[in-house]
Amino acid sequence: MAAIKERFDGFRAFVWNSEEKKVLGRDGKSWAEIGAFYLVYYICLAGFFVGMLAVFYQTMDMQRPRLTGDSSLLKGNPGMGFQPMPDVEYTLIRFKKEPKSYTPHVKAIRKILEVYNTTTTGVDCTPPGFEPAEDEACEVNYSKLTAGCNEDNDFGYGLDPPRPCVLLRLNKIFDWMPQEYTEDSMGSAIEEDVKEKILKDPKMIYIQCVGENPADRDNLGTNITYYPTQGYPHYYYPYRNQKGYLAPLVFVQFNSVVQNVALMVECRALAPNIRYDRQEKEGGVHFELLNDY
Repeated sequence: MAAIKERFDGFRAFVWNSEEKKVLGRDGKSWAEIGAFYLVYYICLAGFFVGMLAVFYQTMDMQRPRLTGDSSLLKGNPGMGFQPMPDVEYTLIRFKKEPKSYTPHVKAIRKILEVYNTTTTGVDCTPPGFEPAEDEACEVNYSKLTAGCNEDNDFGYGLDPPRPCVLLRLNKIFDWMPQEYTEDSMGSAIEEDVKEKILKDPKMIYIQCVGENPADRDNLGTNITYYPTQGYPHYYYPYRNQKGYLAPLVFVQFNSVVQNVALMVECRALAPNIRYDRQEKEGGVHFELLNDY
């Protein structure tokens, strides 16, 4: 007990030594000196941080990224996303007759469309020969986009028989401009009917959705509708952070999906400077459709 009391008294004397007027081993003068030192130290440290931050912001352009084109993370090659995407690991879009089976699909598409339904900025770029100013964004016509795929029919999943809709969107790449195809530059991977459309109107990034395998092509058929058009017109590009800019969207509606057969579908964006890589998810998307009605 005596040893414990002695230790306690020693600790108490360290916290407050009444004889030498010291707190934690230091008198008032010592505490003032160390306090002044750390005050100056942290003021200098904060000033250095603010100075470096100011220099950093001087090197930044708030209107455009520092790295563009092939130097950017996307390497000048846009990727493509789709909705509904049930899971980041799986790409199966499965639906049944019961609404609860496709309600998550409807919610996923509705979430993407919210900003397009509420934002009315942009100019009408559809008149032939119209060229928007550099700081103007072309509008996305919501009524034409949702002409066949909308909440009234649960984006096609609520129809009988179902005609499911899949929403496609290209990633935005600053200052990227799609190139035009020529008759000689179109490869064998492009379907003949799409080639004809490209030759008639080359100022479009056409979307081509087909079955991956011969059996998928037979079961999927060719009865596919695209809204508002079968691709993204070139007047939406290049993206330069224009005020009110919204990336163009395309709805793909599959009108004759065979029942109880999983269909592997491949959708590609077509332009000479878009490279398609399924593994890297560049230039297109892959998903499966399963109609369990």
